[in-house]
Amino acid sequence: MFEVRLHRRVLKFLERLNEKHRKRLISAIEKLSDPLSHPYEKLKGRKNVYRIAAGNYRIIYHVDKWNGVVSVLPVDKRERVYERV
Repeated sequence: MFEVRLHRRVLKFLERLNEKHRKRLISAIEKLSDPLSHPYEKLKGRKNVYRIAAGNYRIIYHVDKWNGVVSVLPVDKRERVYERV
């Protein structure tokens, strides 16, 4: 099991969402304690950085296998999230 760490920007973003979208994203983020067990895609040109889809939103995360940490980077709508990585 990995420890999941959220950036403070992710927490602020989740606070601004409506309840339906927030629940969907939190559910997807909770599954990251086992980061490579569910459908994911590696981001090209990035080492150990992956993405998962949750509806129209994307969760970008970095996996540090040595320390057992998953760092959730930006979470945003599909059309904006890749500009922030």
